[in-house]
Amino acid sequence: MVTEVLMPKLGLTMTEGTIEEWKFKEGDAVKKGDILFSVATDKLTNDVECDTDGVLLKIAVQAGESSECKSVVAWIGEPGDQIPDGAAASAPAPMAVPAETAAKAAPAAAPAPAAARPAGAYVLAMPFAKKLAKEKGYDIAAIPGTGPNGVILARDVENFVAGPKTSPMAAKLAAEYGVDVSTLGVAGRVMKADVMAAVQGGAPQTAAAAEPEGNDLPPVKVNPLRRSIAANMTASWTTSPRVTYTHPVDATCMKELREKLKDGLKAEGIKLTFNHILMKVAARALMEFPDVNASFADNMLTHHRHANIGLAVAKGDGLMVPNVKCVDTKSLKEVARETENLIEATRSGKLGMEDMTGGTFTISSLGPYGITSFSPIINQPELAILGVCDIVDTPVVRNGEIVIRPMMNLSLTADHRVIDGVMACKFLQRIVDLLENPYLLLV
Repeated sequence: MVTEVLMPKLGLTMTEGTIEEWKFKEGDAVKKGDILFSVATDKLTNDVECDTDGVLLKIAVQAGESSECKSVVAWIGEPGDQIPDGAAASAPAPMAVPAETAAKAAPAAAPAPAAARPAGAYVLAMPFAKKLAKEKGYDIAAIPGTGPNGVILARDVENFVAGPKTSPMAAKLAAEYGVDVSTLGVAGRVMKADVMAAVQGGAPQTAAAAEPEGNDLPPVKVNPLRRSIAANMTASWTTSPRVTYTHPVDATCMKELREKLKDGLKAEGIKLTFNHILMKVAARALMEFPDVNASFADNMLTHHRHANIGLAVAKGDGLMVPNVKCVDTKSLKEVARETENLIEATRSGKLGMEDMTGGTFTISSLGPYGITSFSPIINQPELAILGVCDIVDTPVVRNGEIVIRPMMNLSLTADHRVIDGVMACKFLQRIVDLLENPYLLLV
């Protein structure tokens, strides 16, 4: 019996996933519980286990390719099993089958004319056929279906326009780079290497793929993480009327606090950073300003009992914001340990969905990059975000004398629908007071 392997749905907002790596090759034996492949979403990378014993008959979605949730990405069965018709067109060399089975196989029926489908009718198509049509830029409704009741199969998409056979990855790259595969002159199936050779100048391309003015490189489709960041930042920018407030902090006491605590924590395997101190201080301030530790939607303000503080973490060419839960109830040591564990999980792709949801406030630190002022964008549905800047030795006046102090700017971006200027300034001032007088945390 052939079993379909589906693209999992790993969260309420997940619509598609990208195969990062297959752990087995076609023809390999697999067992229930084996890690079959890893899938990347717009937020996380997860390993997907095999649900059954058998042989990996066919991989429909190759590494680096994307597929909709609940669509078929592979088939598992016994040696000699045939995969469904929808995968026949894109399969490599067919597996050996019994002679009696081969004798019963009938040639595919000729495609029905496209006009047989009424205008505006619902289009029945296999998930893999939809994927192929999308990659090739075809209107799925214009493709005649040869499956039962006119269902569109993958082979229908492949045969829709006369031209060279193209691997899914090659078709995807050709669409991204604007390469006309019919001009490549490849004998047999067009593969990824053929398209890349054309992109690099090894074969003729269409006018659409010609090098743009200014010697720009051809545009490429960004990865799921970058697409998610783009969508979320656009939504935040259009949702929240925001104002950024900047306040200087004398970091002398904060540096002394870290210096006195870091060796003791280091002996326990914990590296104490300024971010950990900032998170603990912010949590204290959030408990005193409940309207900041809240979210706003449909003219309803929801206050949160605890401060779940997120820390923006760079991952590859993107940014993720895992959050430490209930920072207001935890010790500085606990905050430091959990934060470092989350940072490691973020960079190794092992974050859980619970680590990414439920945040009430975010801290974004650009101090290590020498930034002295910036306007961070709110992480929806939160109402504020704190930007942390570089600590710079600066001449300041203390008791009528000019002295050098380690000064740091804090930039608070707040949603003006709920947090007006006075509240934002008081909240930011409270954070400054706690940082400059950390003994206040004991009161």
